[in-house]
Amino acid sequence: MIQDARWRGEALDRLGLGPEADDAEIRIAYRHLALRYHPDASGDPGTARRFAKVVKAYKVLTVAGEGSRRDRRLRYRSVEDAGEDLFALGQVVASDPDAGARAQAARALGLSGRTAAYVFLRRALYDKSQEVALEAVRAVALLGSKQAEGEVAALYSRSDASLRRRILDVARGTGESLFRATVEAGCRDSEPSLRVLAASAKSQL
Repeated sequence: MIQDARWRGEALDRLGLGPEADDAEIRIAYRHLALRYHPDASGDPGTARRFAKVVKAYKVLTVAGEGSRRDRRLRYRSVEDAGEDLFALGQVVASDPDAGARAQAARALGLSGRTAAYVFLRRALYDKSQEVALEAVRAVALLGSKQAEGEVAALYSRSDASLRRRILDVARGTGESLFRATVEAGCRDSEPSLRVLAASAKSQL
């Protein structure tokens, strides 16, 4: 059971999702990443390895019966009302008083597959709630928003050890190049366990 939970966590990290992801979000993330990394679609033969990891993660998460064991998380009305409208989701990220709604809106922006969503996710990277900021990190990784490199590194630098560890987990799981500056900062971290995790993440970039 513990091994299954570890594999599930690693698979979710690979897809740029958190532990609260439901089946629909897993499918959406898989589709976006499969389109980005498929060797035929990307034109870069180097993406074959990353594509294989995305496929493996999806298979781990879609094992028969997995969906029935996954708890449905709370849905926030403001996010449901926003639907797929980037501006409405951005408004939730910017002004909803509930951190849970802001985090879910950041997740929805990442799952939109539209790089223009970064305009709104940038604000979430500076949110006072660590959960919102972490969802924004996952979202920019899912979108492959290279312009977020500086903001993610800045978030890493100003965060406590717990959030720094979670950011490095996302970097290691996704292997996105936007984490280069963050991982370099992690390699110089004062905490030895974070330096080890950063070195592991560096090998995935």
